[in-house]
Amino acid sequence: MKLLSVFLLLLFLFSCNHSNKTIKKTISNSVEDYSAFDKNNHLQPFFDKAIFDSLHSWNFGWAILEPINNAKGDEDEKKLVTRFSPGQKALYFIWYLDAQVTNGGFIQVYWNDHRRYLSPLIDGFKLIGDSDMLHLIEEVDIEYLLHQDEFISYKKKDDMEHLYDNLKKFDNFDSTYYSIHDKTMGLLEKYARQNPTEFVKFKRN
Repeated sequence: MKLLSVFLLLLFLFSCNHSNKTIKKTISNSVEDYSAFDKNNHLQPFFDKAIFDSLHSWNFGWAILEPINNAKGDEDEKKLVTRFSPGQKALYFIWYLDAQVTNGGFIQVYWNDHRRYLSPLIDGFKLIGDSDMLHLIEEVDIEYLLHQDEFISYKKKDDMEHLYDNLKKFDNFDSTYYSIHDKTMGLLEKYARQNPTEFVKFKRN
C-alpha cells in the first residue's frame, strides 16, 4: 500500500511538472523575439531637420514612423524589424499597440494574436522610461493568461462580443491606457530628440 502511495505521488508530481512545462511553452511560443538589430543594415531615412524640430507628440511620432512602416506581412515584418534601432522598435511596436487599443481595446489586441509583440513592447517601455505603461501591460497580460482558454474558445466560435460582455476588467485597463498614452508618446518624443540618429539622417541643405 505504501509503495502504491509513493508511486501515485510521483505520478502526480510528474504530471504537474509536465503541465507547467506545457503551459510555459505555450506562453513562450506566443511571444516573438524581435530584439535583433543589424547595425550594418540600419533603416535610417533622410529627414528634414526643420520638420523634425517643429513637430510634436503624435504628429512627430507618425512623421518618423511612416518612412519605415512598410512591412507587407508577418514574415516581411520580422526581417524589417532587424533593421530597426532599439528606439525605432519602441516607436513601431508602441504605435501598433496604440492603434489596436484605441480601436478595440486590449481585448482586440489579444483577439488578433498580437501578444507576440509583448517582448518588444516591454523592451520599448523600459527604453523610454515609461514605468506606468510597463506596469499596465504586465497587469493586462496576467489577466489575459487567466482567461486564455476563454479567448481561445470564443475565437473558435467567432464570438468576440462574449469577451467584451464578460471580461469587464479589460474596460478598466482600456480606460487607464487612454489616460496615460499621451505621456507615452511624450517620452518617445523625448527619447527620439535625444537620440535622433537612431531614427533619421538629416538632409543637408
